[in-house]
Amino acid sequence: MVLVAVVTGCGLTPAAAPSSPTPTTGPSRQEAGPTSKPPVEAALLKAPSNPCRVLTPSTRARLGVRQGVKDRLDPACKWRNDPGDAPPFKFRDLSITYDAGFKEFADSVKDAKKSFATKRKSDYRQPSVFGGAPAVKGVIQQVGTAKAGQHFDEGYYVYFVYEIGEAQRGEGKAVLRKGNLLITISFSGADVPGRRMRDGKPIGNATAQDAIDIVAGQAIAAVR
Repeated sequence: MVLVAVVTGCGLTPAAAPSSPTPTTGPSRQEAGPTSKPPVEAALLKAPSNPCRVLTPSTRARLGVRQGVKDRLDPACKWRNDPGDAPPFKFRDLSITYDAGFKEFADSVKDAKKSFATKRKSDYRQPSVFGGAPAVKGVIQQVGTAKAGQHFDEGYYVYFVYEIGEAQRGEGKAVLRKGNLLITISFSGADVPGRRMRDGKPIGNATAQDAIDIVAGQAIAAVR
């Protein structure tokens, strides 16, 4: 994953210095006249009907996760690994969510841009109610083989550690906007050496980014 740093953190690359602006002349009277046509709204994109089918068996095998499961009331598809019956335990969870608004009232590109900005502001501040500010955050320039401006319009990433019942987990979350649709990819987990969950070590930022890189291309390509 290639990121433009918002704060210093593992896996982030600094933004390139902006180039000096080139002076330009204003539009001619003819260009600015009433005959100019308004921009055409892009066709609305649709999320895959079953997000649990966006990953190939070989991709799931690379991550060591089972067939995806989707709850009737939850838009996300979730995949989990088999941690085994004896320690040490390795817990890994992946989820992919598509959001294009309600079926009868699909979001416009303008709506999606506003929603994206709101989510980014919230996640940059505190991505989980069970933890504090993210340890890593940045603008995504490339995730896996997908590039910003070519395969998706804009994206951001956060990595954070949260705690539930004295057990800690590390999680990386990438939120991408493609037209009127938002894609959220989350990967979390912990390594537990014994039978006490509170002794677990959260997965690191690099592990989370690597997993998201593996699935992002297929998740984006499923949008039509």
